[in-house]
Amino acid sequence: MTMRRVILASALLLAATAFAGAEEQPQTDAAADPQWTEFSAPDRGFAASFPGKPTVTSTPVEGQNPLLQHQFQVELDEDRVYTVVVFEYPAGRAPNPPDNEYFSNVVTAYAKGSEARLRKKGPATIAGRPGYEASADDAKRKISHLLDLVPAGDRIYLLVSAGPKAHATGEDAQNFRDSFRLLGDDAKPTEEPKEPGQSDSE
Repeated sequence: MTMRRVILASALLLAATAFAGAEEQPQTDAAADPQWTEFSAPDRGFAASFPGKPTVTSTPVEGQNPLLQHQFQVELDEDRVYTVVVFEYPAGRAPNPPDNEYFSNVVTAYAKGSEARLRKKGPATIAGRPGYEASADDAKRKISHLLDLVPAGDRIYLLVSAGPKAHATGEDAQNFRDSFRLLGDDAKPTEEPKEPGQSDSE
């Protein structure tokens, strides 16, 4: 299986579990008035502000050891979830650099797995690095998703926030995205992504 297919399978796994928390994980007591604080994970190379203390899980991607998936998630209620997923590849085996087709396939797989429809996707600068952003809507559940992908060395970061209608363009989703930063050597900015006019959409 190619690395591209591995990340697609991982994105589907994330989509399938993104809203499992209400019954499987305790919701934060601050759901009505969340307190945003920066959470730092130096061993995973990032920091980001979450509306509570994230639940951390680490699992190997099935059939693809030693590819690992580290998930940091805060679920405010059954409709509001903030997640950073770190896909950690063996040294030198991460897509480098991933191209727009790769990113597009990942967000398309996520949308399919979460039964949402992509509204917008294209290159974006995230944490000072060339990355990719997409938004998707689940009309049935009235859930809006904002997705961001950030490659950095042997890791690919997937930021997901989801909430009620129009969440993807709201302040909380954008603040979560903008709070994300890389730590250590990966914090150094790299070349800019393609111009916004070159983005694709569905």
